[in-house]
Order: sequence, then structure tokens, then C-alpha cells
Amino acid sequence: MDQIIQESLAGRRFALMGFDLPERDSIIATLRTVGGIGHVIEAVPSAPELSSSATFDACFINASAAATSEQPVPIELIAPGHQPAIVIGSFDDLVTRFAEIADLDRREFILRPYQTEDLLLRACRVLRFVERSEVANRSPGCHARRRVVVADDDATSNVMISTILKHFNYECVIVRDGEEAVYIARQFRPDLMLLDVSMPRMDGFQALTALRSNRATRRTPVILVSAHRDEAEVVKGFSLGADDYVTKPFNSGELMARINHVLRAPEEI
Repeated sequence: MDQIIQESLAGRRFALMGFDLPERDSIIATLRTVGGIGHVIEAVPSAPELSSSATFDACFINASAAATSEQPVPIELIAPGHQPAIVIGSFDDLVTRFAEIADLDRREFILRPYQTEDLLLRACRVLRFVERSEVANRSPGCHARRRVVVADDDATSNVMISTILKHFNYECVIVRDGEEAVYIARQFRPDLMLLDVSMPRMDGFQALTALRSNRATRRTPVILVSAHRDEAEVVKGFSLGADDYVTKPFNSGELMARINHVLRAPEEI
């Protein structure tokens, strides 16, 4: 077992919620191989301090678990707070539980079926992210996370893009049409806008035009996103003031390279 993972997880306490017997025993046994400790939480009263990191270092949550007479849907218990969590479920869970998984800090999602090595890696990653955040918050002159508004009416695209951004420590705000994107941009002044070309109420080109015509948002960096690469659309996007143009499907490396280039300070270029 990788020494870094073992050192990171040894002695750490994890709450397990919503798992059936075989899976929870497997998770506990996997944690035990690196000195981690798993605690099964079967009812809310038995864990009154679940939201406190003083009680557990992190949680394993079954996103597929339904509510019972003793306990609400497990994933909803972590939604209001910032408890570090490794959420396990299906792709449908990822889409339907998008807000709890992708829009909050300190979350990792694992698709079934998964390897035990991946389980430990995600647990290590979420704990190390929390540690880095705590150190940064204590450091003088630390910088806030950059905020990105993602405007797309396709849920799958939103999940994919926001998960990539979260992994690279960006704050992500999801909207589903161009009109809402323009409103959010004027209210919160994000560091970057990712606008899908095809959206209801106001498409990406119209939203870009509205942003560039407003004094408060005319310098906001904008990357247009499209499901197909059409030369005329690319030219139109740049002529309206887009900073870049990305075509689906793209991988995380390409997306982050384009984002980092657009957000690079002028003196660094």
C-alpha cells in the first residue's frame, strides 16, 4: 500500500451511513488495512455531532440509500454543513444529488463498481484537501478561491464541468440559461464565465453580448462551450468578445489549460 495514503489515513475515524451489510463490512475492512477506523451510523440520535469534524474525520455516504423510519436520506444529513465526505453511488445519483456532491466543498464521489484502492485514494484526497484549506485559512494574505459560473441547460455537462473545477479547487456556480448567467455575473462578479452556446431564454452569444455591453461585466473573462465546432460560430464568438471557445467533448486537461490561460494575469503572459 502506498506509504503516503497509509500515513494519511492511519488512526482516522470515518462514519459510514446508508450501506448494506456486505458493502459496509468491505469498506471497514479496507480502511483497517491502512489503520483507518470505520464506525457504522444507523440512526441520527447515535451521532448528534455528525456535522462536527471533532467527532469524525470524514464520512462515507451511500448516495443510493433511501430514507428509513429511523433516518432521513443519508446524503441530506451532510448537505447543510461542510463535513468531509466520500459519496458512493451511481451516475444517476451523481446527477440527482448534484448539489450535495459537486457544489459543496470537501466532497469526493465514487461510481460503483469501484476498486478498494480508489476508495482509499479518495479518502486520502478529501482529508488532504481539508488540511490544505485549513492551513490556507490560517495563512496571512491567503487568496480566495476563484469563482466560475457555468451556464448550461444539460445536467450531464454541469456535473462533468463542476466536478473538474472542484477537483482543481475552483468555486463553481451552476445556472441553466443565459439570462440567469447574466444576472449572476452582475450580482457576484465571478472570475470566469463558461457559457454554453445553446441555452433557453438567452443563448451563449446573447449572454456574451449582454455581458460585454454592461460596464460591470464587460471585462469578465468568458469561454464559450459548444457541442459542435462550427467555424462560423467560432468566428462569431470571438467577434462578440469571447476569450476562448471550447468544443465538447473535452478532457479535464484541455479545459483547465484553457481556463488557466484565460485567467492568467496580464503581466504573466
